[in-house]
Amino acid sequence: MTYASLPSVTRQITRKRTSNFFNLRSILLAIPPGFLLMTASQGHCTALSDSKGTTASCIGIGPIVNKCVQMMEDSGLIKVADVGVTGLTFTISGKDDGRITQVVPGGAGAQAGLRVGDLILAINGKPTKPTPGMIAAERTFGVEGEAVAIKVRRNGKVLDLNVVRDAEKAPPGPQSGSILISVKPIINWKGQFVPCMGAGPAGFAAIDVCNKTFAKDGYVKVGDLGSTGLQFALDRPGAAVVASVDPGGASTRAGIRPGDEVLQVNQLPLGESVGGILPELLFGRAGDSFTLTVENSGSTRPVKLTLARKPKE
Repeated sequence: MTYASLPSVTRQITRKRTSNFFNLRSILLAIPPGFLLMTASQGHCTALSDSKGTTASCIGIGPIVNKCVQMMEDSGLIKVADVGVTGLTFTISGKDDGRITQVVPGGAGAQAGLRVGDLILAINGKPTKPTPGMIAAERTFGVEGEAVAIKVRRNGKVLDLNVVRDAEKAPPGPQSGSILISVKPIINWKGQFVPCMGAGPAGFAAIDVCNKTFAKDGYVKVGDLGSTGLQFALDRPGAAVVASVDPGGASTRAGIRPGDEVLQVNQLPLGESVGGILPELLFGRAGDSFTLTVENSGSTRPVKLTLARKPKE
């Protein structure tokens, strides 16, 4: 999942960022077991969720939990009790990828006037379908020293190239501001952070769990960050084209040039299910609203969707 150098990526992404399109994972705050026992009557547990539905809890006494919750919410997570729902189900593959297949009666989607067969083209003016350049940027991001297999087309010829990521200095991450809580941020391809944190003797174990949990989603420790030295044309809808290559960087040494069209990264074509990512793009609190551009039977219309509170089970 890497771009060129991360600071450059962050600058490109920041100009396009919206709070609902780019979301993070959840964290675990651990405190010493003895401390929990001594303050059991004052203990608290608050569960939070990210856009992918991953949940974890801040656990401990009030002030520590409050600090944990504040930092997670600042990173884009939402308390589970506050997460809103659309009442919509989408097709995730094939020619109807992204079309609505089910609308819960009385739910948020139904109240907005959405119907089975509708296709959401844009959310708050942003296209729902990621460009090949965005997918290539995400898939080339990762850890220093790891190799990335990149297939490119140049002047009609297909080339298989191998890029070993250089070290990359990450931008400053979140800090706890408290001597009680240790924070070790991890970072994703958009330049966003998850503040992995812990307190007391159990804190390091909590941070390790956080690191492992989010590694599968593309997050890396800031100290392990690597760079391919590539920057992609993010707005081009038809192809992932290399916009620039850092002189002397990993991709330059591997033979990649500006103008190369990236076809695959690590043997994976640059495709992604629109229906699969729509729930993430529509992630928010109950009461949050989105302006949708919806297509059905060749015509488009605007729809305002306001997330509903999840029904009690």
